[in-house]
Formats: sequence, structure tokens, C-alpha cells
Amino acid sequence: MKESTLLKIALICSLNGLIVLYFISAKIEVKDYKPNLLNKNVGEDVKLKGIVAKITDRGNVVFIEVNQQNPVNVVIFTNNDNINLNNGDSVEVIGKVQEYNGKNEIIAQKIRVIG
Repeated sequence: MKESTLLKIALICSLNGLIVLYFISAKIEVKDYKPNLLNKNVGEDVKLKGIVAKITDRGNVVFIEVNQQNPVNVVIFTNNDNINLNNGDSVEVIGKVQEYNGKNEIIAQKIRVIG
């Protein structure tokens, strides 16, 4: 085959792949975290909205207590990134639920201040 034909086929396949990925990503949604479900969410990615009640900075790890219906502990591994959060901020956290010492906590992948 000619190089121009192979280039056209490659471009068409790439564009089709990108279009398919776009539609698949539009249907992916993170579940809202409900602390009353106890251990049913362990290992799952969840989304939590609440108000920051307490922030504890331990260097490379920041512990945040977020009040929703019940207080939920959120752990952020910072790697020297500055976290600009204050008590009373309304936040949205996306992360994975883990169990530590018999209690659920969220290992944050993404956190943002809302409202």
C-alpha cells in the first residue's frame, strides 16, 4: 500500500477511537458517598460533598474532617503541594474508600472548594 493510504486509514481509526472514548467517558459517573452504608463502599471510588471541620497537616499527609451527615475523615497525600483549605469551606472530594482501624476514610484523588 501507499503511504498516503496508510496515513488516511490511521487518521480515520484514530478519530473513530477518540469519538468512542468521548461517549464512553460521558457515561462514567462517580457514586456519592453515604456513610450510613458502613463497609459496602470499601474499595470503591466515591464523591463526597461537605464542610471542612478540621484540618491536620502532618507534612506529606493532610487529614481533613469533612462534615456531611456524620464526620468523614479524608486523607490527602500532598507531595509538597499547597492545600488551600480553611475550616468552614464547602468542598467536593473524589477518592477511594479505605478502612483503617475499623473506620472508613477516603483517600482523596481530587479535592476542590465549591460554592
